[in-house]
Amino acid sequence: MSDARIDLHCHSTASDGRLSPTQVVEKAKAAGLKALALTDHDTVGGIGEFLKAGKAAGLETIPGVEVSAQFAKGTMHIVGLMVDPAHAEFRAFLKKLADGRKIRNPQIVKKLNEQGVQITMAEVEEEAGLKDDGPGGGAIDKSVGRPHIASLLIKKGYVKDKQEAFDKYLAKGASCYVTRFVASPKESIAMIHAAGGLAILAHPPYLKADDDADMDRIVGGLKAEGLDGIEVHYSTHTPEQTALCARLAEKYDLAPSGGSDFHGEPAGGRDGKTVELGTGIGNNLKIPYAVLENLKARAKR
Repeated sequence: MSDARIDLHCHSTASDGRLSPTQVVEKAKAAGLKALALTDHDTVGGIGEFLKAGKAAGLETIPGVEVSAQFAKGTMHIVGLMVDPAHAEFRAFLKKLADGRKIRNPQIVKKLNEQGVQITMAEVEEEAGLKDDGPGGGAIDKSVGRPHIASLLIKKGYVKDKQEAFDKYLAKGASCYVTRFVASPKESIAMIHAAGGLAILAHPPYLKADDDADMDRIVGGLKAEGLDGIEVHYSTHTPEQTALCARLAEKYDLAPSGGSDFHGEPAGGRDGKTVELGTGIGNNLKIPYAVLENLKARAKR
């Protein structure tokens, strides 16, 4: 069992994934995975369906979430693993994050319109699946955000892919970027702990640290604020980035974690590359079950 493959970072239609929680489980089972965590952005809206599907399929399923946190340079996401999706205080916290998106999205659309990009908020919601009765459609806890706007820009021919959409319009510093409410890393970690989960730093290279020493400083600061783990294994990590994250995990006694960050995008959908559930890009991920066993042991401490 320790050598069986797992994936602890993926998305469904409850946020910006293309497959329903049930379909994600079915895909994981077909791929031969032994365990899977669903980590939708700032929502646990898909967890109930996910756990039910996992039980039916005989797949070990871990309830998770990917929380956006304040960070000046790049993007900080903190994955919560083994969270209680029914925890009232945690759900209220996630709702506050979702409300920030609801305020921001129309402001982004307005800025795009001012630049001659003809899209409407109704079209964004339709792209996100809020207007149909299919998987994920109409879910109260569904997370609608910039990836859905990016998908619409691609469909309408304004950009060729999601990377161009963010670089040109949606990323921090781009022409149509709008800030939204996010909590501090310390508060985000505390809320994940309150819900019984482990707090894992997602895809550290997204932090855009100046160098390895800067990354060390950032991770050390997060450890002091309660961070439990770090994604050592990730689809777009270079061998050097994987090695750096492994060294930081050892230095700061952080549990190694990782996953594909699968969204169900079409072939070539990740900056010209294809991300597959459990195997990453070109079969570059082989996360053993021992990683999950270590995380479970950490959670019992």
